[in-house]
Amino acid sequence: MAVQTGSNISVVKTFYNDSQMTDMNSLANAMLSKPAELSPIITHLAGKDDKRFPLSFLTEGVGNVKSIDRLEYEYRVATHKLRTRPLSAAGPTGASIGIGGATFLLTFPDKYFIFPYVLVSQSGTQVRIMKEPEMAASGTDWEYTVQIVDPNAAAVVAASDCLPGAIWGQLYAPVGTDFSRGNASNWQAPGLVRNKLTTVRKSYHMSGHAKDYVAEFSLPTKGGSTTKLWMDYEEYLHMLDFKEECENYYWYGEKTYDANGLTYMKDENGQPVIIGPGLLQQIVNKDTYSTMTECKLKNIIGDLFYGMTDATQKQVTLYTGTGGAREFDEALKNHFSGNTWKVIDQSKFVTGSGRSLGLTGYFNSYEHVDGHMVNVVKLPLFDHGAVAQARAKHPDTGYSLESYRMVFVDQSNYDGQNNLQMISKKGRESMRWCVAGSVVPRGFDATSSRASDVDGASVHMLKTAGIALKRFDTSIDITCVATDASAATCA
Repeated sequence: MAVQTGSNISVVKTFYNDSQMTDMNSLANAMLSKPAELSPIITHLAGKDDKRFPLSFLTEGVGNVKSIDRLEYEYRVATHKLRTRPLSAAGPTGASIGIGGATFLLTFPDKYFIFPYVLVSQSGTQVRIMKEPEMAASGTDWEYTVQIVDPNAAAVVAASDCLPGAIWGQLYAPVGTDFSRGNASNWQAPGLVRNKLTTVRKSYHMSGHAKDYVAEFSLPTKGGSTTKLWMDYEEYLHMLDFKEECENYYWYGEKTYDANGLTYMKDENGQPVIIGPGLLQQIVNKDTYSTMTECKLKNIIGDLFYGMTDATQKQVTLYTGTGGAREFDEALKNHFSGNTWKVIDQSKFVTGSGRSLGLTGYFNSYEHVDGHMVNVVKLPLFDHGAVAQARAKHPDTGYSLESYRMVFVDQSNYDGQNNLQMISKKGRESMRWCVAGSVVPRGFDATSSRASDVDGASVHMLKTAGIALKRFDTSIDITCVATDASAATCA
């Protein structure tokens, strides 16, 4: 009986056969000797044709894992360089500010702007810093002497550009034709993100009359043939459960430690229970919608791509459930309908002839005006996971509101590394052991000395890992608020 099939992999439930199934081709046995090497393979097997584990598959399953020697990890985040500052105090007033090339003062909260750079106001007027800034009477602010760049004697600065809070930006540093001197530079250190790894476990018990069912894997080889591996069918099912539980943590994990790294949650032994942030908690951009529109999609996607200034390969994936996939499809179709687009090739949408017609064709990708593509991945976890089951239902479809969640994840490459990465504790990437009683699970060494007097055995799985989203400001998490009567607008 086949339980999972695909073009490259098949898993079959069958009976254990002593003549065909030995420890030499036991996947479970190999996992004991090389757990760190086999764990990505298991993830790949489980996720190749099963989209329940996208984060595991896209990180661990393709070798995108970094192993470290400690429970805490940190990384630098290249933030966008700040080139603007607001006025901290009111400047000159009236309708003739800077007229005739007169100098005037602008007050900023710090000494970030540099002499002799050109500054630009919100309204577009350019001024040059004419000398080194001086400390203001407040003792905290800095006063800049500036002059309008425009040679027109009637040129002035708008009064609104001189109000407290008005934004000015730094452009470039023009100097005299001869005998100019060098200037200073301002710089901004990359942001530092510090998180902790989480240890997750799963155990299961088997009786002394364990069934002789096994899962047989048929895997392709480089030569084009196939090879077969096997493991206990019960273990295979528990392995899938463990992968799903890890995937739950990768998405929904919430930190148990504060800004100082202190964890106040303790287990029954008084040990700290450390939970690192899942992907959703790491994404800082949040939004809501009631009905998705093409306009909102365009603006969301455009903002994300606009922020990826140093990405070598821009890639955004939209993870959503059945409800969100429907909203995505309908948003694009409604856009076409509302703009009287004409379908040139109806065969892309309509099949058959006469009275036997079929409607097909659904949108699962979006190419933005800048040429970058967003692909839609439907995530069963958002449809049927524990969070989905616990959330309220959509009033129109009865689907969980979690099914309508849309998570746009930046999976671009920065400096040769994917923005999404798994971090694991070295030596604890994947652990598996048993407590043998009357039964020794297949793959483990049989011995007359057993650790338990139970007529059965227990198997334990453990891993210490976490998901790192390097650029947390280039993704967005959008939840559906169907109870909101207002429709989404182009805002």
